[in-house]
Amino acid sequence: MLHRIGLLLVLLSCACVLPSSAQTFVTTIPVSGQPNGISVNPTTNRIYVTLGTAVDVIDGSTNTVVDTVQTPQGASFIAANIVTGRVYTAGCSSTGTCGVTVIDGATNAVVATIPLIVRSGIVVQGITVNPVTNRVYVADDFVYRIADIDGNTNTVLTYIKTGNSEALGLAVDFSTGQILAVPSGGALLVINGSNNAVSRVKVGFLNWDVAANSFTNRAYVTNNGGTTLGVVDLVSLKQIANVTIGSVPLGVCVDYLSNKIFVTVMGGDGRVAEVDGTTNAVTGTLTLNSDYIDVNPVTRLVYATDTNGSSVNVISE
Repeated sequence: MLHRIGLLLVLLSCACVLPSSAQTFVTTIPVSGQPNGISVNPTTNRIYVTLGTAVDVIDGSTNTVVDTVQTPQGASFIAANIVTGRVYTAGCSSTGTCGVTVIDGATNAVVATIPLIVRSGIVVQGITVNPVTNRVYVADDFVYRIADIDGNTNTVLTYIKTGNSEALGLAVDFSTGQILAVPSGGALLVINGSNNAVSRVKVGFLNWDVAANSFTNRAYVTNNGGTTLGVVDLVSLKQIANVTIGSVPLGVCVDYLSNKIFVTVMGGDGRVAEVDGTTNAVTGTLTLNSDYIDVNPVTRLVYATDTNGSSVNVISE
């Protein structure tokens, strides 16, 4: 585990010397379908976008789609392991079977499929990867549990029960091993990665997504039923701030090197808001119709899916 942590820090350390700049729109990247989930691997500068039945692979240096990977289990949400290069997308097929498709980030080949025991309904709503432990977590909204998958063997180790709380967005604080899940109510679920014990932190009202800064041990929760971004201290397990973002915030991501948080806001014309993680203040907004979002801390470029079209918006910090 220490080797993985050291490698993770080395892979990201080069970004510390990059200068800060104002948030600006860069370009729009056409993709080959209606996008939903998005994940960035900063070590390879690849961006992965789910399209329902496939994944588009974007080269971050050219802002072009370089491959489309068909996914037998569907593709709704996606996460990349920045240490191993593996990419994991969760979804359900047209026949109703659900699971995780494992993609080799070097070859873009499907190397495994992992079936999930789910029930019909909302089903898969989130996925995240702990690059330190090589564990993958998938939220099954309908049956109130999270699949815990071993990335070495591509098998489900256990299902973590979340009580009466349906898990939507997922994230990991890889410095503590905590798994973070947001139910559709006013809480953040913090799961101990060693014993799967679940703690609840009161935050928000009708939450949707969560992101974590593992260098500051902060979690950021979008209150989709309101106008705020909740900030949670993952050491004390308390909400420490509530940032007014705008009507119907949805997706959220964190640049853990610049300590900036980016939030998609669905209300009005649609916006992407930038929040300073030191002051918990909004420092900029762009009018962009975007849903899910991720960031490359090395290049300091932000990528947000536009599900009203067939494109990905690119933003410079």
